[in-house]
Amino acid sequence: MFGNVMRVYHNSFFAMGSRFNAVFPFYNQEICEHIFNSIQSEVLRIESKLSYFYSGSEVYKINKSAYKFSVQLDEELFNILETCIDYSKITSGSFDITLRPIIESIKENGSPSTPAGQSYLNQIELDKTNKSVRFANEKVKIDFGGFGKGYALEKVKLLLENSPIENAFVSFGESSILAKGKHPGGDYWQVGIKNLFDADDSLHVFNISNSSVSTSGNYYVDDTGQLCSKINVINPETGKIAGGLSVMSIKSDSPLEAEILSTAFLVMEDEKINTTMDRFKNIEAVKISYSENKPVKKLFHKV
Repeated sequence: MFGNVMRVYHNSFFAMGSRFNAVFPFYNQEICEHIFNSIQSEVLRIESKLSYFYSGSEVYKINKSAYKFSVQLDEELFNILETCIDYSKITSGSFDITLRPIIESIKENGSPSTPAGQSYLNQIELDKTNKSVRFANEKVKIDFGGFGKGYALEKVKLLLENSPIENAFVSFGESSILAKGKHPGGDYWQVGIKNLFDADDSLHVFNISNSSVSTSGNYYVDDTGQLCSKINVINPETGKIAGGLSVMSIKSDSPLEAEILSTAFLVMEDEKINTTMDRFKNIEAVKISYSENKPVKKLFHKV
């Protein structure tokens, strides 16, 4: 027998450089604890597999060896690489898991290591028959920084769908959101996009139920509270850091799709965003750009 019913269950843990928070309203504490522990185990498993920096991860081993010889992959990681390559094609190269060497070159030298428009993605050789990967040279590195949280939330979504929990809200670093069912006080959960210069001003609100929202920005807040450009937001077409101050938010039924597209759309021109959205169903995109600290909002919608 399970214990007494709780009104709201909340728990959190740290993974992928972010705080993972889960809220399950109106459910038995022991059931919630069991589901939460399963979620935590799965997210940490994915992190240990995909981490760029952890020396025990499969990605670390691939980056260290794949330019020397073909590296055997399990089916999951092979499928992940295929998915990333597919999304790179769909987004005309704007989603690119091989930007890490360019980012490191900019940090060290102030300039990219490759000419504008040159990606390392076409130097990844996948062998479907043997489920292996080979890099064309030692400069090629893969980094799932713009993919990992969305992929993890995709797995969390499956765990929640196969659980007795009808309503749930998950926030992964506040930038990647997953909702199941509805808020106890309404027909859906709400996710607001705040004005960077006025915390009381909500520039857009997504109503979500059994769907996700992912937000990507080309800035960070330093120790003094100032907004600074992110070095790791690179336009693969130009090889340069994405300029200005912009935020891109995507609503999608798929957490992974939302994560990938928020990353890609952040560096794409509006015309390309519209063209790319034609390939998807039931997604919304909101781009907020700031000029002299004043927000300008543009909505993209595809049903």
